[in-house]
Amino acid sequence: MGDVLVPCKKCGNKVPSTSLKLDLDIRMMICPDCIKNKKIHKEIEKEAFHKPDMNQMTSPQPQKKVEEEKALKSNHKCQSCDYVFKVNYDTKTPKNCPYCGSRILGF
Repeated sequence: MGDVLVPCKKCGNKVPSTSLKLDLDIRMMICPDCIKNKKIHKEIEKEAFHKPDMNQMTSPQPQKKVEEEKALKSNHKCQSCDYVFKVNYDTKTPKNCPYCGSRILGF
């Protein structure tokens, strides 16, 4: 007995159910032809607009920014519920405990 034919959610073509693949970008099961066309479109877009792949992009500045943000934040223990969370002493945020909502007094 053959495979059950089901419509592709993107193009509507009927294909065997075992050939459908999950496309994470659009969160649907699509046929092999749509997957192939997706790869072709990405290559064309990259050549036409000279866009680098997201996997190939590495820039040190965003990592530096994250490190600086981490340096500004430090652990704080709520006096009411003993919940430990990060506080930014420069901007004095958050003002309340995220767990119990009590006011932070030790800035």
